[in-house]
Amino acid sequence: MQDQDARDQGSLPAPYQSPWEALRHDLPAAAADLRLRVQELWRRNREGDLSTPGFWPQDLAPLFWPVLLVALLLVLILGGIQLRAALEGVQDDSMPVVERMRTTPLPEARPLMSEPELLPDPADAAATSPQQAPAPPVQPEPVPLSPVQPELPVLQVDPLLTLLEQVDAEGAGKSGLLLSARPVPADNAAVLVVDAALWSEMPQGLRRERADGWWHTLQDQGYDAITLEDVDQHLLARPARVGGGMIMFDPLPSP
Repeated sequence: MQDQDARDQGSLPAPYQSPWEALRHDLPAAAADLRLRVQELWRRNREGDLSTPGFWPQDLAPLFWPVLLVALLLVLILGGIQLRAALEGVQDDSMPVVERMRTTPLPEARPLMSEPELLPDPADAAATSPQQAPAPPVQPEPVPLSPVQPELPVLQVDPLLTLLEQVDAEGAGKSGLLLSARPVPADNAAVLVVDAALWSEMPQGLRRERADGWWHTLQDQGYDAITLEDVDQHLLARPARVGGGMIMFDPLPSP
């Protein structure tokens, strides 16, 4: 009876155990085993027990596998960088570049105000029938052009000369003796031009009297100086700088 119970218990199914629970219990053991194997490899490499190629020096045997691992790691990193750059270039070439343009909205279209069509008057349409030819345009008659007459020169009168001639007329002097009277505003003076021939025929006293009379007249008009000359600008008389009166000069003999 006991043997049958033992057989019945041995044939019972095993209790269920979750694999994740078993993995949780086995991970520490697997990590410890991996750490031990790495330590073993490190020790064997340090002792030069690991296999190396024939061209590698035996003294540098501990450096072979670390150098190989570092080189493989660098190759993998550089390969990843190159692959990423190549994929980005292909992606940029395959995708078209869309330019963004800023546009302003168009103003709202408004209907144009059309002018109302004017219907022709029936009376005007009958008056302008195609049977009646339009009257020829009337050309204006040509107007004869009058010849342009040249403008006459305006007679200019010297007020200073007129004043001195009036003084000579009142004094019963010779007419035509004084030819021109030219004021000099810069010096507040006047230049009197006399006829040299008539001036030479007059006596010395009469010449002085006429020169003094002209000088007094111009002094009353506000002039500060006076000069008597002939046509050739030869000095004949001028006021005295000390005292009064006129200083007379002999006229040049006529040729």
